[in-house]
Amino acid sequence: MIDFRFPTRIPTLALLLSVLAAPGASAVDCLLHDLRVHTDQMGPVPADQMVPTHGPGHRMAPPEDPDVGDSWLWYTWKLAGFPVAEEKMCTVRGEGTNVYIVVEDSQWNTNVDQADVDAMLEAWDNSSLGNWPEKGIYELTSENFGPVPDQLDNDPKVYVLYYDFDVNADGFFWAFDMAPDGTQSFASNETEVLYMNSSDFDPGGDYLISVQAHEFQHMIHWLADDNESSWVNEGCSELAMWLYGRPDDVVAFNANPDNNLTAWNGNFADYIKTYLWTLYLYEQYGGQSTILDLVSQPSNSVAGVEIALDNAGATDDFADAVAKWFLANYLDDPSLANGEYGYVGEDLPSFTAITRSSYPVPTVNATVNHWATDYIRFIDGEPLRLLFNGGDTSAWTPQVIQFQGGVPFSIDPIVLDASDDGGIDLPDFGAGVDEVVLVAGNVSSGGATNYSYETEGVTSSVSGLANDSAGLSLRRVGEHPFRSALNLELSLTEPASLHLTVHSVDGRELRTLHGGNLPAGTHSFVWDGRDAQGFEVAEGVYFMRAVTVDGRSVALRGVKSR
Repeated sequence: MIDFRFPTRIPTLALLLSVLAAPGASAVDCLLHDLRVHTDQMGPVPADQMVPTHGPGHRMAPPEDPDVGDSWLWYTWKLAGFPVAEEKMCTVRGEGTNVYIVVEDSQWNTNVDQADVDAMLEAWDNSSLGNWPEKGIYELTSENFGPVPDQLDNDPKVYVLYYDFDVNADGFFWAFDMAPDGTQSFASNETEVLYMNSSDFDPGGDYLISVQAHEFQHMIHWLADDNESSWVNEGCSELAMWLYGRPDDVVAFNANPDNNLTAWNGNFADYIKTYLWTLYLYEQYGGQSTILDLVSQPSNSVAGVEIALDNAGATDDFADAVAKWFLANYLDDPSLANGEYGYVGEDLPSFTAITRSSYPVPTVNATVNHWATDYIRFIDGEPLRLLFNGGDTSAWTPQVIQFQGGVPFSIDPIVLDASDDGGIDLPDFGAGVDEVVLVAGNVSSGGATNYSYETEGVTSSVSGLANDSAGLSLRRVGEHPFRSALNLELSLTEPASLHLTVHSVDGRELRTLHGGNLPAGTHSFVWDGRDAQGFEVAEGVYFMRAVTVDGRSVALRGVKSR
């Protein structure tokens, strides 16, 4: 049990991607996964043949040291169907320390102008919008994901080529460019180039510049592990957007959390689930070093994440981490449990839950995908027992969050037997607890996806969440929420030795209001809203707890306002 009240410290080629975003939300359309049906067929090139076929002076080769204004023919790609290369005249419109900005000639001063190019150069070389404003895309992405390929052209700079796509997409990385033209089944521009769509978004706007960071990560990931699972690779590219400071909007996935983390269908919810997972992995399990290790792992998918967790010294395996991630997505409160149940770098919207408000709840049969969860919310309750039964061939992590006044009060696992059956008593539901959420998580790659839950009656509490407990009661008197003082009345039916203490919502003890013997009767206490050091605490939710030496306890919630 994790209790936030008291002193325990916790510490085919489908290229038209569907966008399930809210109105006004940006939605990455990255073609990497769709193109993998082709790029996965790339064959090895012997080292002595890894030389460009477009030598100096070739009509399709950039000059050895390109300057602004230099032009040449380059392959662009028609992607509405089987990929077809077209030769288009392209011109360097900007050169930075780490990047060339190249624009197909028909798009210059039509969809792309000099202001766009200047914004891109600034973003690649000098600055970003997030936590590292003095670093650009090149530095941020390479230091967090790994070395940049430079296989053919012996020029460490990356090319960004804008042209008008014939499909609804933002950009892509084409792995065939990493091999000499003519050695593979598709043409190659023989240099490190990212393709960006000039026609659907502002080329120099924050969003499409951030997508360049997304595609740049794909290029880096190709060098490190060219067959990485799409969900891992896309999650890292979404993290690259976050590092730049313009991540995708968190929509779609929160409306349907029953979405297998390890599956990739290319819809917008898939981008968001992998974004949130990779950000959670970054924040909770080692930051930059863990992500670098993950990208460099030859093992893919879950196996690669398991290795990265082990190398980071984590005691959690993948299933443990995913179970905590389910909670973090619903709670998003980094003040709880040493930050395990929230995000520092992202503010999440509410996640959709099924609501139950009539009791007892008869047996409800449901399904949830592998590496996914349902949230079932119980309100308007009464003391009850919540029963869970998971399909016997899967691994399950049912967890229960209890709330008081909208604030998480405790998190408890439902302990399952060998048949994946279990239950938990909620004797304070409807009294000290006003909301309960069942997190029905499936943490397995195969097996059953069916589960069921139901409730039955149970005797009301003497556990300590209620305000009355076996001859011991605690109540507020006067103004509430309070500004300067919270007045309390503690009543005893017989003498007792007890401690009356104040706790923050994450369980830290802030102040002792009484310790020792008290006679039977009613006793008044005042908390002045200060901690043990005399500092005024911030506005928010706090808990008062009285515990007797014989183990009886009561708790009371108080809200401090300004």
